[in-house]
Amino acid sequence: MGNFDYTWITAIISILASYLNVKKKVICFYLWGATVIVHAIIDIKSQQYGRAFLDVFLLGINIYGIITWTKETKQPCT
Repeated sequence: MGNFDYTWITAIISILASYLNVKKKVICFYLWGATVIVHAIIDIKSQQYGRAFLDVFLLGINIYGIITWTKETKQPCT
């Protein structure tokens, strides 16, 4: 499979992640993180380093989202 195929697959997964975000499901961050990693690899291979930097930043935001949302669900209801 070429890069074109991977980008379509990751686009579909990203759309699913957006839907899950609206439903407030933490799995959305895992899906987005997976697509960001694939795009970072594609961007590095095609020497698009600015875009790869953005991918790494977005991966950090996804990790932050996972930590924040997971922490919020563990808090007791008052």
